[in-house]
Amino acid sequence: MNEMPVTAAETMEPGTDESASFRHLHPLSIILKSVAAIGQNLIAIGVLYFSVFDQNILYASLAALALLAIIIGITALIWSRFTYHIGPKEIRIKSGLISRNNRSIPFDRIQDVSLEQKLVSRILGLATVKLETGSGGGEDGKLDALALADAEALRDALRDYKSGAAASAREQGEDTPLDIEGEERAPLFAMDNRRLFIAGLFNFSFVLLAILAAIAQNLDFLLPDEFFNPWYWAEQLSEQDVVNGLSFTAQIAGAVGALVSLIAVGLGSGIIRTFIREYGFRLDHVDRGQPGFRRRRGLFTLTDMVMPIHRVQAAILRTGPVRQRFGWYHLKFQSLASDGSGESDHSAAPCAQMGEVDPILAETHIANVPPDLVFQRVSSALWWRDAIILASILGAVGIGLGFFVQPAFYALILLSIPIITLLVLNWKHHQYALTETQLFVRSGWWRRKLTILPIRKIQTVDVGQSPLDHPLDLATVTVGIAGGSPIAPLKINDIPMVSAMALREQLI
Repeated sequence: MNEMPVTAAETMEPGTDESASFRHLHPLSIILKSVAAIGQNLIAIGVLYFSVFDQNILYASLAALALLAIIIGITALIWSRFTYHIGPKEIRIKSGLISRNNRSIPFDRIQDVSLEQKLVSRILGLATVKLETGSGGGEDGKLDALALADAEALRDALRDYKSGAAASAREQGEDTPLDIEGEERAPLFAMDNRRLFIAGLFNFSFVLLAILAAIAQNLDFLLPDEFFNPWYWAEQLSEQDVVNGLSFTAQIAGAVGALVSLIAVGLGSGIIRTFIREYGFRLDHVDRGQPGFRRRRGLFTLTDMVMPIHRVQAAILRTGPVRQRFGWYHLKFQSLASDGSGESDHSAAPCAQMGEVDPILAETHIANVPPDLVFQRVSSALWWRDAIILASILGAVGIGLGFFVQPAFYALILLSIPIITLLVLNWKHHQYALTETQLFVRSGWWRRKLTILPIRKIQTVDVGQSPLDHPLDLATVTVGIAGGSPIAPLKINDIPMVSAMALREQLI
């Protein structure tokens, strides 16, 4: 079964059956979903092989074949009951085996369209189309999977409709071009393998260890009973004559070697994770339809999304003490658009120099930090108040343990030193500045973050005081942004109440 090209102007002629205008997804989607379902059940088959069937390969093979037939049968049945129709102003999707659902998604309500290609889909020339209406529930429509040409045509049709190009063409009696791409231009930003490697070095991660631990947990019946008991391994290690016979210096060297190995695993995990996520990263400017950015990235799963510029709410520059020393920054945009993963902060340049960041910001009419801009530092109570609370808690615990375990008291004192140092450094890097059109907020020392927020994008400004703020006449200013995170909103902590009220007046 070959997919017919979809068009935005597809309509039903009078007297025709409505069901005839509905299409199925590409038949190869049955294979894609079946493969995914089989992969999810491999562990179950392994468990049956080792437990229920007592390692009987014949019974396990028969069970696997039966499971395969059931998966393919149910997937084919679901495919046969899923149809869609592209009308002149809406997309209609019918789905459901027992309870039927008929969903209509008007073009006017669709805010974002993104394409996604997993590895098998790329090999087969298919793509998944994800539609979002901004209702707050993530994706509102999903066509999985279409031929790549049809998916791109649908995306371009929706983009033209939103910009009014399609309507204008229809008024003039012209055909609406769905798959015309402009001449290939140089990207706004792109990352080669060298840049990916640099970005991976700064994305330290223990995700590899977490994956191995998860696999081991699921296959724990193949491991020794005490494998996950750290006291068991400590006891076994202490009983080894080879370890006991080593000098103190050799034992320290071994501990350092273990720490270096752990760091190497973290760096390796970060590099692998970055290559998988950001491989082939390319950011282009989109002139057709609504102006925006088109971002393509991914090694195994290729994502292709368009972020309209008018939906960008704020710019975020992330860096760190080491990364900033070498001039590397991660530019993100806080946007009302969705990238399919549920994130509201979209990567625009994961590893860029400031000279590469400025042209991207210029496209959104957001200005970078002026050279002569003076930042205001917040009250020092931000660190010493928390330091006093922390010292009181550690002191009480240390005194309580000191009667029984004397070294614990000194260990807690040593532990408090780096924590208090970090509090001081975070206070020094928490600053804000205001120009006629933009608000700048810095936060964090190790994970440095600069938020650049156009004043016209501000939705709300709240001035709050905690019980600890009242005696010091301090306040926290919380700035509300459309599409912002409710868990981690933009805040300016611990500034004088008078300054907080004046800032609120300036922002609103």
